[in-house]
Amino acid sequence: MFQRFSIKNIAPVLASSIALTTFCGFAAQSLPTSTTPQPINLIGQSVPFEGITWQLSEWRRSNSDRISLLPKNPITIRLDGRRLGGSSGCNSYAADYQVQNGQLRVIGDFVSTMIGCSLEVGVRENEFRTILKSPRLSIRSAKNRLTMNYSSAQGSGVLVFTPVQSKLQNTSWQLRSISTLAPNSVRSQHPITLQFTADSVRGFSGCNRYNATYQEPANQLKIEAIASTKKGCAILQMQLEQNYLSSLATVQRYELGSNDNLQLFFANRTEL
Repeated sequence: MFQRFSIKNIAPVLASSIALTTFCGFAAQSLPTSTTPQPINLIGQSVPFEGITWQLSEWRRSNSDRISLLPKNPITIRLDGRRLGGSSGCNSYAADYQVQNGQLRVIGDFVSTMIGCSLEVGVRENEFRTILKSPRLSIRSAKNRLTMNYSSAQGSGVLVFTPVQSKLQNTSWQLRSISTLAPNSVRSQHPITLQFTADSVRGFSGCNRYNATYQEPANQLKIEAIASTKKGCAILQMQLEQNYLSSLATVQRYELGSNDNLQLFFANRTEL
């Protein structure tokens, strides 16, 4: 079961500008960006494809047969130095990895959510995950394309990815409501805010400032590694802040409305 809270857009920010917006006397300033782990680069080769979210745009088998992609269930991948993840079409996945001599190798546990999918999506998803875990998987990027050549138990072929254009990057939002709380309960002397940069989210959570990392494959959204200052406030402010941050940590997808509204859908943790 999913619940949602709505946020109204307070200041869409131009990509070339710096956001500094004042709300009721509170200046929402940038927080320190989380340090991205350094790539595992065993022989010092360049890995320009890291730090970018890629979406599968072409899938060919070695016999030149093209596999039809499912637009409503895009497959994505993002490599961030030590950890890769994304959407396999229906579920989110993640794993540690290494790159050496142009070869991508998944190491350790391969974890995934367990959402039920249609048969067609499920078959495609399982094949993609098998390819990622293949011991023979080369990777390279050129001219804004990421290419993986694979050889697995299910055959060989090539995957071609192109960068995902973020809809949320460089936008700022102010909390309007949380579906589990009464509308009046989210009102605060200093409004709760949410700002997306190229690789992080940050804002004011009612008492403290916070930041986190995020991934945005298609209209899915994953916010993790949330960190905040430790200022103490009134009990009601602290309760609202805790509710907001715990909800933010379970966000699974989003929708952008035509009236400058952003809706974040999050899992009810009592049902997970």
